[in-house]
Amino acid sequence: MYDNPTISANIRKARLFRNYSQDYLAYKLNISQNAYSKVECGYTKVTIERLVIIAEVLEIDLNKLIGIADIKEDVEAISRIPIVPELLEVICRTTGMGFAAIARVTEDKWIACSVRDEISFGLKPGSELIIETTICNEIRQSLKSVIIDDVDNDETFANHHTPAMYGFKSYISIPIIRQDGSFFGTLCAIDPKPAKLNNPAIIGMFKLFADLISFHLNAVEQLSFTKADFLDEFRRSELREQFIAVFGRDLPTPIRAVLNSF
Repeated sequence: MYDNPTISANIRKARLFRNYSQDYLAYKLNISQNAYSKVECGYTKVTIERLVIIAEVLEIDLNKLIGIADIKEDVEAISRIPIVPELLEVICRTTGMGFAAIARVTEDKWIACSVRDEISFGLKPGSELIIETTICNEIRQSLKSVIIDDVDNDETFANHHTPAMYGFKSYISIPIIRQDGSFFGTLCAIDPKPAKLNNPAIIGMFKLFADLISFHLNAVEQLSFTKADFLDEFRRSELREQFIAVFGRDLPTPIRAVLNSF
């Protein structure tokens, strides 16, 4: 099932990137500006036929517009953020915990994007956990952080299946929310020993780091848009030069001048 708020946010983000007005999109869809505005606000569900048109106008892959996750691309996006290893190291040193990670979390997948593993937990970038076995799945649904100093003394998680399955006593996980408001995943840490996590300093640090990751994800995404545009323009330029090289010599001077002006 498609998530209407995600689609609306993706349409708006892609439109702003292309620097198109709402009036222009409304014209392309043959609807009023007011009707189009309701699409971006999420008040109106968009048919797949209309989504195809919007994707063509905005020159964006339909899957990205719908919000179907490209997990490999998301893992690579995190790997292109240079500060991530330092963030995970700071988390481990500050909390005393042995494992920290950034996870991409979807309705049916938990994928490690970046990992610092000092306790031989066994996960590497690209590793997958069964989503139903993770607390991150609950965080995806609630968008609320989970902080556990000692699972044995935690009323909510003392009998939860996840700590028993993975053998940890302390746990913290903060949702990473993209700049467009959609859920990306979590910044999390675990350790087989209890840890003092539920305090403003640690929680504030995790939230700051989650915001930094979100900011850099947006920058990576914008750069990929720009790179795609550049490659398209480069290919067009190559074809234009080839056309002029092949046909320009035999054309009258005025026509060659016009071609060379493009």
